Amino acid sequence: MERRKKRVQYRVAGGGRASTLRLRDQTQGKKRRNLSRFLPAVVVAAAVIILLSIVLRFVSTERGRSAIGRVTRIGATVGQNVAAFGDGVIFYDGATLRCVSATGGSTWSYQIGTNADYNISGSRIVAWSGNDLYILNDRGRLLYNNKMTEEIQFAAVGEEYAAVFCGDEDDGIVTVINSAGQTVDKITITNLALQNIGFFKAVTSSSGVQQTELMWILGLNTTGTVINMELQTYQPGRLSIGKTSLGEHIAYKVLDDGSGNLDVVTTREIQHYNYRGVSTGSSSLIYGYTLHDSGRQGDTLYRLLIPEQEMNSSMRISAARLMTGSMDRMLHLPVSCLDVRLGTRAVYGFSENAVYACRFGETNFESYAMPIQVTSVLDMMANNRVVVASGNDIYIVELPM
Repeated sequence: MERRKKRVQYRVAGGGRASTLRLRDQTQGKKRRNLSRFLPAVVVAAAVIILLSIVLRFVSTERGRSAIGRVTRIGATVGQNVAAFGDGVIFYDGATLRCVSATGGSTWSYQIGTNADYNISGSRIVAWSGNDLYILNDRGRLLYNNKMTEEIQFAAVGEEYAAVFCGDEDDGIVTVINSAGQTVDKITITNLALQNIGFFKAVTSSSGVQQTELMWILGLNTTGTVINMELQTYQPGRLSIGKTSLGEHIAYKVLDDGSGNLDVVTTREIQHYNYRGVSTGSSSLIYGYTLHDSGRQGDTLYRLLIPEQEMNSSMRISAARLMTGSMDRMLHLPVSCLDVRLGTRAVYGFSENAVYACRFGETNFESYAMPIQVTSVLDMMANNRVVVASGNDIYIVELPM
């Protein structure tokens, strides 16, 4: 009996070891099956983690770059003579001159009558309607108002003076008015088809450093048998200080380079003169190109030109020429654009649904989607904002860079 019991116990014991081995095999098999079941989920989770790390790394490296910012619709429409003015936008609604901020809020308004026009400088506005003349500051406060003896053809304004032209195109009078509202000059224009008037600053004393506000007049001499453009410079209150012939090529723009000199842009070249109308160096040939935009950043004057054949409204702009100092560089846009403009730190190309930005000193453009459909570009503002039209509506868009 004892041996039988032992045998039974042995068999039972032996059967227990076999059962234990079978249980271990079944458990390991279940683990392997569970592992194979969860393996795809683990792989997916690992892939997601890797992808997130890549995205976070990209975001961290791109954090310094900006994209299209705020888009603000303002209460102006196409045809209301919209222009950037400091940090805001100014427009004429047919009776009133209005100024709005970059966020679209009304800053000020001033009624100037019907059939009016205006001109602006950094901080002042000159507006006219018929014989009535208005000079306002950047807060819309009236500085001067008077009725001229004849209908005003056009006017210009600087920091200290305003110039008003009345009369016929080649036979009239330019009246210069100071900030106190006093008439300091009356310049008779004869045999000169007046093209434009502007103000600039220069040091007029060899021993001084104080800049004086001066005035230039650009016109076409009508006495000869051939075309002859003329540039005249004046110091208000002291009359003419310089006069020069620009030749037979039509001059259409005069730029203040910020150092007391003037760049005169013609259909052939850019000519350089000091405040007395004396040439300061060789001209820059631009034949085949038209000046499209210009601006100063500090002491640097930037000039943006585009090929003449692309000035036609039915054509698109695919390349631009950027000139500043000794630099003269061609920029090729990624796609043909409806307009190109200068910002504070970059050149911008605008298509209907995107903007392309190229930093000064670089040649590659980066693209950004526009949140609205752009039909035309009206003006550039400070702080890399642009005023655009979308159909009949006007928007302010914050640009990248």
